[in-house]
Amino acid sequence: MAALASLRENSAGFGAKVTPGVGNTASAGLYLWMHLWLAGGMSPSRSPRTGAAGPSAVERVYAHVADGIITGAVGASSLLTEGDVAQTLGTSRTPVREAFLALEAHGLLKLFPKKGAVVTALDDVETMELLQVRIMFETTAVSLHSARRDADHAVDGDLAALILVQEEAARTGDPLTFARADHQFHARVVDEAHNRVIDEFYTRLGPRLERLLHRVANRDPGSLQRYVTEHRALADYLSAGDAPGYEAELRRHVRHGFQGPLDS
Repeated sequence: MAALASLRENSAGFGAKVTPGVGNTASAGLYLWMHLWLAGGMSPSRSPRTGAAGPSAVERVYAHVADGIITGAVGASSLLTEGDVAQTLGTSRTPVREAFLALEAHGLLKLFPKKGAVVTALDDVETMELLQVRIMFETTAVSLHSARRDADHAVDGDLAALILVQEEAARTGDPLTFARADHQFHARVVDEAHNRVIDEFYTRLGPRLERLLHRVANRDPGSLQRYVTEHRALADYLSAGDAPGYEAELRRHVRHGFQGPLDS
C-alpha cells in the first residue's frame, strides 16, 4: 500500500486550477501531456491550451499519478488500481480508467485487465534508447531549422524563457520543475522540424524523458547550473544556424548526465 499512501500524501492540490505554460507550476507540464494525448498527439507549441475552465478530471488524475511516478514517490513495480486511486482523489473510476490508458500510452504504466496497473521500470537499456532517439530527433530539427531561409526565430525567445525557469529551479532546489523545463527546452527545439510525425513520437516520449531527467537532477543537484550553462550554449548554436556545432555540444551535454554509448 506504499504507492497508495504516496498518492494520498500528494493529493492536497488535487482539483486546483492549473493552466499549462512556461514558468507555471510543475504539474502544468503533465496537464499538457494529457491534453495532447486526448487531442491526438500534437506538439506542445502547436496545440490548443487547456481551456479557461481548467483541466478535466482525466487530466488531473493523469497529472497526479504521473507526478508520483516521475518523482519516484510511486516506485517501479508498484500496483495501482482504479478503485484505490478514485477513492484517494475523490473521483469516479471512469476518469481514472482513461488516465491509466494515457499513462500506458506514454510508457509509465502497464495495464493488467481486472487486476490494475503496474508502474514501469526505467533501466539502463531504455535510458540509452531514449537518449539516442532524442539526439536523432533534435539534431534533425536543428539541421532543418538551419537550412530554412525563412526560419522563425521565435524559438530563441522561447528557449531563453525556459532557461530562466531552469535557473530559478536550480537556485531553489526544485528538481521536478527543472526536469520539466529541461524537457520542454529540448522539445521546443525538436518542434523546429515542423514534422507532425516527429511531433507525435516525441510527445509520447515526454513523460518518460521527464522521469529520466528528474532522476538525473535529483541525483546531483550541484550539476544543475552546469546544465543551464550548456543549454545557453545550445541556444546560441541554434540561433547562429550552426547545426554541426549544436550536435557536438548536444552529445557533450548528454554525456555529462549519463554514462554509456550514445552514438546511433
